[in-house]
Amino acid sequence: MAFTLSQASISEDEFLLFKNYIAENSGIVISPEKSYLIETRLSKFMIDAGADSFGEFYDYINSNSDPSMLQKIINAITVNETQWFRNEAPWKVLEERLLPGLVDELARGRKKRARIWCAAVSTGQEIYSTVMCVDNYLSKNRINGVALSDFDFFATDISSHVLDIAKKGRYDKISIMRGLNDWYKERYFTENGSAWDIDSKIRDSVRFERFNLQNSYRAFGLFDVIFCRYVLIYFSDVLKKEIITKMYDSLLDGGVLFTGNYALYDLFEGSFSANHYENLTYYSKKEVAK
Repeated sequence: MAFTLSQASISEDEFLLFKNYIAENSGIVISPEKSYLIETRLSKFMIDAGADSFGEFYDYINSNSDPSMLQKIINAITVNETQWFRNEAPWKVLEERLLPGLVDELARGRKKRARIWCAAVSTGQEIYSTVMCVDNYLSKNRINGVALSDFDFFATDISSHVLDIAKKGRYDKISIMRGLNDWYKERYFTENGSAWDIDSKIRDSVRFERFNLQNSYRAFGLFDVIFCRYVLIYFSDVLKKEIITKMYDSLLDGGVLFTGNYALYDLFEGSFSANHYENLTYYSKKEVAK
C-alpha cells in the first residue's frame, strides 16, 4: 500500500535521531512537544526518498544518496518570520544614537568603512530596512562627504531558500505591507506586476552569504553593529553562549549588538553594557582597557 503524508508519523526514537541531526547541523533545538514540525515539514522528503518510515529516511540521509538533502531539511525546518522595521526601536537607536557618531568618524577619516552585519536575515527585510534607514539618514540630514557606499552591509542566513528571495529584493503584496509604511514604500520600491521591487541602490549595497552561526566568524572581520535578533531563542544555552562570545569578538570596541526584545543579561555580564531605549535592551561591547 502506498505511503501518504497523512500516515507519516514519527516514533520517539526517530524523533531523537532527527532532533540531534538538526541540532548538529543547524544549531536549532526542537523540543519533544514540537515533534510535529519534523513530521509535517519532512514527510514529503521522506516519501520522495522512497522511505517507509522516518528511521529509513534517516538511514537514507546518512547514506549520502542525495547530498542536497541536508540543505533541503534546513530550509524546511528553519523559522523565517520577519517583517520590515520589526519592532522599530533598533532603527531608532541606529538613527538617533549610532549613526551620528559613525558618520562623524567617516567624515573625519577616522574610519574607512562603517560595517553592519545582519545574522539570520531570512528573506531580507531586516537588512534592507537597515540600508534604507542609513540612506534616509544621510539624505534628510544633508550629509556631505559620506555616502551609502561608505557602509558595508553584510547579511547571512543558514537557509539557501530565504537568501535566494532576499537577493532578488522582490516582495509580494502581503510581504510588502508587513511593517513598511507608505513613505518608505514610495521612496524605495517600484511596483512590478503583482510584486514590488526594492531600489537597486538599496539591493546592491548588501552582500549576502549562506552561513551557519555555529561556524567561525573570523573571516568576516570586525563590525560596528550586529543584528542577531529572534534567533538565539532557537538554540541551546551552550550554543547561545558560544554565539555571544563570537559576536563579542566580531565587534569593534563600543560596537553594538541587537538581539531582540528579550533580555539576556546572564549571557552578557562582564563583556557588554546593557543599554535601554523604550522597551528595547541592546548591548554595547565594553572597551578593553589599554
